[in-house]
Amino acid sequence: MAEGQRTQLGDLLTNAKGGKFLPLRGPDGAAPCWRSPDWLKIIWHPAAFGDQEARRVNVCFEPDAPTVEFFEGLEHELVNLLAAKSAQEPKAFGKTLAASDVQARVQSCLKASQRGGSFLKAKLNWDRVRFWDADGQPLESPGDLAGRLAKVRVELRQVWLMSPQCGLLLEVTDLQLREAAPECPF
Repeated sequence: MAEGQRTQLGDLLTNAKGGKFLPLRGPDGAAPCWRSPDWLKIIWHPAAFGDQEARRVNVCFEPDAPTVEFFEGLEHELVNLLAAKSAQEPKAFGKTLAASDVQARVQSCLKASQRGGSFLKAKLNWDRVRFWDADGQPLESPGDLAGRLAKVRVELRQVWLMSPQCGLLLEVTDLQLREAAPECPF
C-alpha cells in the first residue's frame, strides 16, 4: 500500500460459513496491497493447526521496524474506521462502539511469542500464491520455507468480525525467496 493511501471499509458481508466481514478497499476500489520494504524471515513452514492437508495456512514473518510501524499505524486507522462504521451500520458489532471499545476487540496481526519475540501473521493459499527466486524469476517448487528470507506482497483483504473480536486479514499473494545466511552458534 502506498504511503498516504486511504483505506476504506466496504459494506458488511457474510461468508458461506456465516462469518461477518468488512472488505477493505483503496481509492481505486481494489483491495489495498502492501510490500515488505526489505527481506523478512519466515519463522516456520506455513501450516494450519491440526490439518496437514490444508491449502489455506498461516504464515508468520519476523517483522522489521518499518513493518511493525506500518501495521501498527494501519490498525490504529482501522480502529477509528470501525468505530465510525459501528455507528453507521449497527449490525457490524451489534451496537455502536467507541474507538476504545473497538481497540479492546482488535486481534492484531502483529503477535508476541511466548519466547519474547514478535511476528507478523498472515494467510497463504498454496493454490494461489506465486513464488519468485531472488532474481525475480518464477519458482515452481519453493521447498521448505522455514528460516527462509522473503520479500512479501500481501493483500489487505478484510476485517473479520467475530463476537467479541475483530482483526485484519492479510493474504499473501507473492513471496520472493532467498536462503538465509547461516548464523554461527558461537
